[in-house]
Amino acid sequence: MVRHHIWKQGAALTAAMVLALTPGLAGCGNKEKADHTKQENTDAKNTQNEEKTMGRYLEEDVALPDNCGDILDMTLLEDGTLRVCYGQEDGVFYSDSSDGGKSWKEAVDLSEVLKVDTSKYGLSYPKLGAKGEIFTSAYDASGETEEHKYYYLASDGSVKELDLSQTLASGYVSEARFTDRGNLIINDFSTALVEMNPLDGSVVRKYEEGSVVSCFAPIGKYLVAVTNSTVHYYDLETGEPLEDAAALTEQLTKDEGHLELTSTTSYPLVFSKGEEEDCLLYAEEGGVYRYSFKGSVVEELIDGNLNSLSSPDISLVAMSRDQDGNFYVAVQDSSADMGHMGRILKYTYSPDTPAEPDTELTVYSLLDNSYIRQVAAVFQKKYPDIYLNLEVGMTGEDGMTTTDALKTLNTEIMAGNGPDVMILDGIPENTYIEKGMLADISSILDKAEEEGGILDNIRKPYQQEDGSQYVMPLRFSIPLLQGNKEDVEKAGDIVSMADMLESYQSEYTEMNMPLSLMGAGPEGFLRAFADVSSPAWQKEDSSLNEEAVTEYLKQAGRIYAAGKESMDYIKEMAGDYVYSLSDLPILSNVTGSVMTLLGGYVKMSAGRLASPEDLAHIYSLEQKMGNIIHSLWNGQAQNCFIPVQTVGISAKAGQMEAAEKLVEFLFTKEGQEIGSDSGFPVNEAVYDSEDYWAAGDDQGRLGISGSGDANTGEYVELEIVRADEKTTKEIQELGKTLTTPSRGNEIILSAVAENGTRYLNGEISLEEAAKAAVQQVNLYLAE
Repeated sequence: MVRHHIWKQGAALTAAMVLALTPGLAGCGNKEKADHTKQENTDAKNTQNEEKTMGRYLEEDVALPDNCGDILDMTLLEDGTLRVCYGQEDGVFYSDSSDGGKSWKEAVDLSEVLKVDTSKYGLSYPKLGAKGEIFTSAYDASGETEEHKYYYLASDGSVKELDLSQTLASGYVSEARFTDRGNLIINDFSTALVEMNPLDGSVVRKYEEGSVVSCFAPIGKYLVAVTNSTVHYYDLETGEPLEDAAALTEQLTKDEGHLELTSTTSYPLVFSKGEEEDCLLYAEEGGVYRYSFKGSVVEELIDGNLNSLSSPDISLVAMSRDQDGNFYVAVQDSSADMGHMGRILKYTYSPDTPAEPDTELTVYSLLDNSYIRQVAAVFQKKYPDIYLNLEVGMTGEDGMTTTDALKTLNTEIMAGNGPDVMILDGIPENTYIEKGMLADISSILDKAEEEGGILDNIRKPYQQEDGSQYVMPLRFSIPLLQGNKEDVEKAGDIVSMADMLESYQSEYTEMNMPLSLMGAGPEGFLRAFADVSSPAWQKEDSSLNEEAVTEYLKQAGRIYAAGKESMDYIKEMAGDYVYSLSDLPILSNVTGSVMTLLGGYVKMSAGRLASPEDLAHIYSLEQKMGNIIHSLWNGQAQNCFIPVQTVGISAKAGQMEAAEKLVEFLFTKEGQEIGSDSGFPVNEAVYDSEDYWAAGDDQGRLGISGSGDANTGEYVELEIVRADEKTTKEIQELGKTLTTPSRGNEIILSAVAENGTRYLNGEISLEEAAKAAVQQVNLYLAE
C-alpha cells in the first residue's frame, strides 16, 4: 500500500456548497531558449537555399518492470544503473536496470527490506539516492492515527529507523532529497529545509526557516530552494546563501504554477546534475533546460512542444542524465489507468533529425484546448517532421470577444493566412460550410469506417445530401439527469422539468436549490441549460426562431425564480467563489453534480456524461442512496448528444497534406484513445472495447470523494467504484441512439445568455430579451 498526498484547502460550508454546485546536450553555451512562434517558423520555411540546422532529442518510452504501477522516484546510481521505485496495490518496490531499461532485475519489496509490518503500516515518500541509499516514511495504514515512522536504508544494506520527533517542528516530512555527500535534506512540511546526517540523526543545518518551500534540489555543492514567491540558492559546503542566479530565477518564476506545491508525488519542476560541476539541468512542461552557475543564460536543450512534456496529462516525478548524454524523465500520465500511470521518457540526441520540424501545421481553437495539446504530444512523436502549433482565438488576456475572434479568423482565412485545421467547438460551423471555407473530409472518414468503424448515429447528422462532409466531432458526451426516481420520470422535456422543479418551491432554502446548474449564476445557468434546447432555436438559414427562444427563457426563468433565495444567499456569502461558465461552450460534467445530490444541495442534478469515470460516479451514488436514478436529459430538443472537439480542415489550408494526416490520425484507434476523459470516442472499435470501459484500478475502485451535508454540515463520503456490466451496457447502447447534435454556436449562446441574464435579473421583459437575442444573431449573420 502506498499513500499519495494531494493538498486541499479547507473552506466554509457556503464556499463548499458553491464549489460543489459549479459545474538534447552540448557543452555550456549561450544559446537562448527558442521561441516557436508562427512567424519564426514561417520565415524559416520560406528562406531559400539556407542550410537546415540538424540535431534534436527524440523521445521514446522506456520499458518498465513487470507490474510497475505509479512511479514514486527514479535515479541513476553512481555506476550508471537506472533505479526506479514504484507503488503497487500490495506495497512499494524498487528495481534496477543496467542497460537503460531494456531489462530489469527482480523487484525488491521495500517493506521486506525495512522489516515493516504491512498489516499496520503503509509506505510513502520513498526517495532514492545515487549511492543506493533510500529514505521512506511509514504511516498508520488504518488511518486512525497520524503516527509516522521514518527509515533510512544505507548503501551497504543496513537499515536504521530515524527518530525525527525532535528534528521536525511540524512532525511531518513533505519531501526529502539526498546530497552528493550522503546527507539527507527534508522539507519540514514547508516550515524549513533540514539537512541531517542519516547515520547518526544529527542536524547539520537548516535553510529557509519560516518559508513555504514548494520544491528543492541539492545539485552538487548547490542547493536550489523554490519558495512560493522566488528562488533561493545556498552553498551546501558552508550553508551560506549565494547571490541570486538572476537568469535562472527569472526562468523558474515566470510561471506561477512552478511556485505551487499541489502534490508530493509529482512536481512542476524536477532537477538533475549537469555534465559539469557547476551545471544544473531542470525539466518543466516547456522542455528541458540547462544553466551554468558560472554563466548567465538558461539554455533550452529539449523543446517540450515537440514531445510528451507539453501534454497536460503529464506530471513530473524525477529526471536524470546518463554518461552518454541521454535524459530519463519519470512522469505520471493521468490518461493511463489508475494505479498504472508511471512512465519513463528517454530522450536521445539524433544528429540526423532537423532541429525544427520541416512542416508547421496550425490548429485553431476558439479557447485554449488541452485535448489538442495532448494530441500534439502523441502526433509529433509519431510524425517528428510535423510541428503542431495551437492558435487560440480567445486567450482571456486581450479582451477579445467571440465576435472579435471570429471576425479575425474569417479575415485571416479569406486572406489565405488562416489555420490549416480548425476545432469548431463554439464556432458557427454551418456558416463556414455554406461559404465554402471548409474542405470535404468524407474520404478520411470513409477510411476510418473501414479500419475501425465510426458510430453511425454521430456521423450521419453531419453528412450532406450528396455524401460530402465538412466537420465531424472526435468525441461526444451524453446529457444526463439524476435525482429521485419519480422526479426524473416527470422531467421529460423542458416544460415538464420546470413544472416538477417549481412544484417543490416551498421546500427550497438558502442551502438547497432546484438544479445543480444554478450554482454558476444566471449566465452560466442559461448556457449550461441550453445544450438540450439550442437545436430547437435555429432555422435553416441559421437565424433564430424567436418563439423557441422565448419559450426557452420562459421555462429557464421559472426554474431560476424557484431557486432565487439560495442564489441570492450564495452571491451574498460566497462572493468570489461563484464560478461563471461564461467562457465555456458546453455543460460541465456530472462528477460535480453528483456531489451536490450527495450533499442534499439540489433537488436534481444535470450534467454531461463524458467518460467511464463519470459513469462510475453516477453508479456509485445510486448504489449509496437507493431511490436515485439517471436518465437521458431532454429539453426543447430530444435525443441530443453534445459534440466535443468538432474538427474540420480549412479549404485554404497551406499544409493540406499534413492537415489530412492529422485528421486521419485523430480518428484512428491510437488517436481516439487520447483524452479519454473529455468525451466518448466516435471510433466504434474503441467505444465498444472492454478496456475502454474498465474504469479504476484492477478491482474497479476509483477512490473516495465526498461533500459537506447541506443540512448538518458534516462531511459525507462516497466510495467511487466502476459501474456494473448492466449499467455500462445501458449507457453504451444509449450513446448509439442519440441523433441530434447540440451545436455549441458561441454567437447564439452569447446572445441568448447575455440577454436572458438581463431577463432573469428583472432588467427587461421576456419578450424584450428574446427579441434582443434574435437581433444580435441576425446582425452577426448580416456582417
